[in-house]
Amino acid sequence: MSSEDLMVIPRFMGEDGRRFFTLQFASASRPKAHIVFIPPFGEEMNRCRSLVATQARSFASAGYSCTLVDFYGTGDSEGLLRDASLDLWESNIREAIEAVQRDFPAPVILWGMRLGGLLALHFASLPGLQPKDIILWQPVSSATLYITQVLRQRVASLMVRDLPPETTTEIRHRIAEGGDVEVSGYTLSGTLVGQIESIDVTGMSGLCPGTIYWLEHVVQEGKEIGLASRKVVDQLSQQGNRIEVRTF
Repeated sequence: MSSEDLMVIPRFMGEDGRRFFTLQFASASRPKAHIVFIPPFGEEMNRCRSLVATQARSFASAGYSCTLVDFYGTGDSEGLLRDASLDLWESNIREAIEAVQRDFPAPVILWGMRLGGLLALHFASLPGLQPKDIILWQPVSSATLYITQVLRQRVASLMVRDLPPETTTEIRHRIAEGGDVEVSGYTLSGTLVGQIESIDVTGMSGLCPGTIYWLEHVVQEGKEIGLASRKVVDQLSQQGNRIEVRTF
């Protein structure tokens, strides 16, 4: 496929005041499947935009429709992150899938990166959202550990700026009482943090009829994936999910 045959379609979806942005890469022909990208969180999302767009073009050249989603409160979407919730992000994914299916009915593949990988598994576990396959790029294996790592960025930032120190325990306590917390320019609400941390792969069975492709970076060729990742892969496999692990 030449670059002239590739269509890039920007869209705003959702109701006024809660609209979210998507960018679809596709050819003029009927797609083999719709790939819907679930992004990383915070600065990781910004850092990977060019890479993800390049991959989306490659998918489109191979005959797939690929739609990149900016969740409400993130990226080019409306709203503030502090007003976002996992429930709202779930509806963003549903609406994006429904929109591309109205264009051309085709199987759906979820593609998630970092926290988006964990969210992809979560969304696949919800009623009515079962995809054909799931692609995970360097997925987060534990929501609680990931949130702790995010909060540590605030702890480190306060130290560097010579501001009054805080611990992750103190930050969590403030969030639990309904307060917001600013981390690297992003304001998180206790609602969103709590909902993300509630995601648990235990019991996630039958996520897709096809394959979950788990792609993870290793420091040396031939090395195994990390222990935390291996634990999640084993749990998902034991629950009847077909997983194919690939390292790079």
